[in-house]
Amino acid sequence: MHQIHFIQKLYNKFFPQSFAKGLKLTNISEELENLPINEKKKLASTLLAKAEEILSKEDLTAIKLFNEAAQLDPTNPLIWYRQGLAFFEYGTSANKDQALVLASKNFKIAVSLDSEVFDFWWAWGNVLFVLGNQKDEYHYFLEAKKKYKHAAFLSQNQTDDILSELYWDLGLIYTKIAEHSGEAIDLKKAIEKFHKSMNHQKEKSAPFLNDLATAYLKMGELINDNNIYIQAIDYFKLATQKSNKYIDAWSSIAHAYTQLYINTLDEECFILANKHYETSLEINPLDANLWLDWANLLGESGKLNKDTKKLRASIEKCIRAKRRNKKSNPVMGQWVESLSLLGAYTNRLDLIIEAENKIMKATDLYSDESDLWFSYGVCMKAFAIYYSDIDYDFFAIEKFQIGLSLDRTNPELWSEIALTHLKIGKELEDIDMLERASKFFIKAIDIKPACPAIIFDYAKNLTALAELTLNQATLEEAIKQFEIALNLQKNAILSHPDWIFYYACALDLLGDLFEKESYYLKAIEIFNNVLLVDPDFKKIHYRLALSFSHLLEVNSKIEYFEKANNCFKLATKQDLEDENVWLEWGLTLISYSYDNLDSQSQQKKYLEAEQKLIKAGQLGNQHAYYHLACLYSLTNRYTEAINFLEKAKQIDMLPPIEEILDDEWLDNLRATDQFSHFLHEIEKKQNI
Repeated sequence: MHQIHFIQKLYNKFFPQSFAKGLKLTNISEELENLPINEKKKLASTLLAKAEEILSKEDLTAIKLFNEAAQLDPTNPLIWYRQGLAFFEYGTSANKDQALVLASKNFKIAVSLDSEVFDFWWAWGNVLFVLGNQKDEYHYFLEAKKKYKHAAFLSQNQTDDILSELYWDLGLIYTKIAEHSGEAIDLKKAIEKFHKSMNHQKEKSAPFLNDLATAYLKMGELINDNNIYIQAIDYFKLATQKSNKYIDAWSSIAHAYTQLYINTLDEECFILANKHYETSLEINPLDANLWLDWANLLGESGKLNKDTKKLRASIEKCIRAKRRNKKSNPVMGQWVESLSLLGAYTNRLDLIIEAENKIMKATDLYSDESDLWFSYGVCMKAFAIYYSDIDYDFFAIEKFQIGLSLDRTNPELWSEIALTHLKIGKELEDIDMLERASKFFIKAIDIKPACPAIIFDYAKNLTALAELTLNQATLEEAIKQFEIALNLQKNAILSHPDWIFYYACALDLLGDLFEKESYYLKAIEIFNNVLLVDPDFKKIHYRLALSFSHLLEVNSKIEYFEKANNCFKLATKQDLEDENVWLEWGLTLISYSYDNLDSQSQQKKYLEAEQKLIKAGQLGNQHAYYHLACLYSLTNRYTEAINFLEKAKQIDMLPPIEEILDDEWLDNLRATDQFSHFLHEIEKKQNI
């Protein structure tokens, strides 16, 4: 009778209030004890049925009848199993955790009496699964998995309907376990179990398809695989076909398209995500999380495309979300981000200050929220854009670092801190900042490996680093990363011509390092593709001109010179005030003439070059002084040459003395007393 004493203790433990009200558990009478075994079993069954009926009405006097039934037939596993089912149903409908724990204990006793019954193990797994959901305790899910697996072991003679339900449960339990473990293997097993369930189904229900799609969506989020997102969308769509009002499926489709948009930057994905958020909110307009997800989508697109209309729409969705959940920190974070960027892109300081006030209050109250510190960093970057002040970028880095100290698994934080280092590194020509940016980009890519935008930014950073260090390996890695990003991005030439443009710039630089015609020709081909898509693309004619100019250094074909000349002319029409265009045009004229033209033709081109260099100097390009000195040396105008060398010296724009002594364009000048005196003055100053 050990189990009877045990169950009495459980009743007292989980329902003490019932016994306090006069419900007393006692042993059965001597008369009942002396009944024949068959009579005891028959009476136990009657009492059990009565107890089940009473408990279904939430009447706890059923406990007394359960107790008596258990005493009359203590070794009958069905007594304990049916008690477990009754308490399971009562606990689920009345939301009573105590009843669910008691049900689990009943199933345990049933299994101890007969461990070969499929239903006992399955029911035990079900109650543990519900307990795990209600208590949010991981160990219940692990225990439920064990019971389900044992039930599957005993399921040889079960019908397809039962097997489909069992494997559906296994799929759900592995999905839950994956939420805690963060392991892709658990989601892989969940998907396998769902498909095994599908093999036993004649008709797939909307809830089942939604659960299967959810496992795919979670897998996609975990390993960031676009193909898995697409599979998730397909199953969610099947769920909506089964039930047009299936809100979870509509919102999940929107979420999956959002992830695809972030990964591919395909505007079609944005349009589809936007459409499904609209549909979801028509069904459930009070869902704050849906409004927030929509705001996130619009904010991401507004940020990537500098689209002020989408940023305003993002803010409007944040306001709607805030009305429905006033304490939501994620809503505040997105609101601040969209508001900051809108201020930066529209030159509205008041919007950035408003965003700063919001985020300061939020981080004061919730200083342990990493996403809020991310938004704070974005706000500081908006100030940096507005004021053109790099100090704010350093403030942004501080905020991102606080966010990373709280959560080192956030790829957006790693990406933003990397981008900020890239901006500072380029502006200051700081190799250390660019090298740190590379490390941060690698962290972001490790966490989110299939995101082309992050990979593209990493490639840009490597290119900037290679320009300063002239490191071949760094530049080759940059080109490799560009190609990875472009392979991940469909129709990049149409949707992101800037990606193609920067890729061509890297190839042009690789041509400089190797002095190979093929790299320049490939760069020119890609620049021309950009030109076809967007004839007004900023600096496209200038970059084409530079590539032709560089090509002339390895192959001095007259057609390359003519094309370079024509591209420089178009570049000045595109931006008449670009000092670098005038400078490089002048240098190209000098370089080509010096090596390829006769004396008379040279003088004509030198005169053109002089006009270009003077124009560059007038626009503020301080490098023009030294190059004018070189030109005047070539044309034997030595006094003017020395004067411009002096000007270059005064503004500290002279190259190192070794370069001055090796520069062949200064050969004529170096033979003069004027140059000897100038050189003496430089050496004397260096020795002081």
